[in-house]
Amino acid sequence: MILKLAKYLALCTALTLVMCSCGTINSVPDSDILQSKMASVNTTEAVTTAAETVSETVTETIAEPITEQFTVDINRHEFETCPDNFEIGGVEAVLQEPELPTGCEVTALTTLLNYLGFDVDKETLADDFMPITLIGEVVMDEAYVGNPHIDGFGCNANVIVQTADRYFASLDSPCYGVDLTGTEFDDLLYQVTDGRPTLTWTTINLTWCRDEYMWTAGNGSDFYFNPFQHCVVLYGYDKNAKTVKVADPLKGNVEYDIDRFRTMYDIMGKQAVVICGDSETGGHHVTSDAERAVTMKTYNELTSENEELKPEPAEIEENEAAEKESSPLTEPSARVGR
Repeated sequence: MILKLAKYLALCTALTLVMCSCGTINSVPDSDILQSKMASVNTTEAVTTAAETVSETVTETIAEPITEQFTVDINRHEFETCPDNFEIGGVEAVLQEPELPTGCEVTALTTLLNYLGFDVDKETLADDFMPITLIGEVVMDEAYVGNPHIDGFGCNANVIVQTADRYFASLDSPCYGVDLTGTEFDDLLYQVTDGRPTLTWTTINLTWCRDEYMWTAGNGSDFYFNPFQHCVVLYGYDKNAKTVKVADPLKGNVEYDIDRFRTMYDIMGKQAVVICGDSETGGHHVTSDAERAVTMKTYNELTSENEELKPEPAEIEENEAAEKESSPLTEPSARVGR
């Protein structure tokens, strides 16, 4: 009550000062002063109540745990060295044939995701999550060109990153893919020693062959293609034995000569992809730039278009029969089943 009285006296003083205009003091009726006082008291109580409410809300908000984005430092630092040999156990190759005769990239991704604990098959990744376009429209940096079920050409690393990110987004998983294109081979081995099997672009049987000009795509970009393009998962190496261990979608788990593998890796543009996190990883879902970079199509549009491109079983059989009659390995300009 004393507090309210003090506020009343302060209000009267303030009103007297406010009523001064051009050096003149204007008198105010007592009844008007009383009404102003009551309004002031009510307003003060309302403001006090509101302030207390805001304070409680802010306190509750601060008390709530803040979910951090999931990220992994995959950079190799100057002081970090790689041992002479290393192998990640438990990587089992998924074979691309017969369902995806030219789908080595998405099959290799399936191998990696299965190793990380995700229960997904190669056809689901190809049909539901991988950007696919008809031959002649764009280049392999923008989507998978062709049809992995029949006679597709393939795609580059950033498209596989987008495929992985779309899949993770569908699960609300915090995992994400990283395009390591341009990474030197020795730094690629560091990814392996740090526990990350690495999707690596190479050639079938490590066949030496360079990209060839094919055509100018509908978007104006020149389309180049290596007829022996292939993608595997690198999961081990032995510098003393001069070998690498890979999960090859055409052969299974095999060993290749490390120097030859390095050469083919360089020829194919030093393309590689790693995945950060696994099926047990928790945290905030990261929508990477790669998820948006390749295409602006919505998930539904992508799924619809991929379904239209998927061939009937009879078409697949006809294509396989035609491939058996040809000898692609003796004709470098022909498309090779990958």
